[in-house]
Amino acid sequence: MKNKLMKGIVTLGASIFTVIAFATSASACGWGFYQPKEPKCLREK
Repeated sequence: MKNKLMKGIVTLGASIFTVIAFATSASACGWGFYQPKEPKCLREK
């Protein structure tokens, strides 16, 4: 019983932190906090 409960808590925590990580990274790129430089080989001339 204890092992099953602990596995559920860990799974729920991992899911929540994954969603938070994706939301944070997407908003950082969307608002311009992290905009990597474009490589020279990909630039149009």
